Amino acid sequence: MCEGLVLAVGDIINGIATATGVFTYQPAVGVEVIVTSVFQFNGSATNVSLTNAGGVDMCYINSLLTANILNTKIGLTNTVFLSLTANTLKAGFTGIQTK
Repeated sequence: MCEGLVLAVGDIINGIATATGVFTYQPAVGVEVIVTSVFQFNGSATNVSLTNAGGVDMCYINSLLTANILNTKIGLTNTVFLSLTANTLKAGFTGIQTK
């Protein structure tokens, strides 16, 4: 989880899971982020899910392809946040803070 970051509107946010397992990015209270790209490294299968404050996956995309880039637009808040499950190698995301 990305913690302790002090960012402002317009700042770029990046997160990379460095091992297999679940990587979570949950913005601070009052912060909103638009994720513009979710990526995986060659040969990696990645689950991309929106998780609510109760820890329940509300929806997800299971990428079994070996593509590197998944272009997307996902809005995140403190109560709807991003979880990446990297099944083999590594995965990550990039986005921009909007509020």
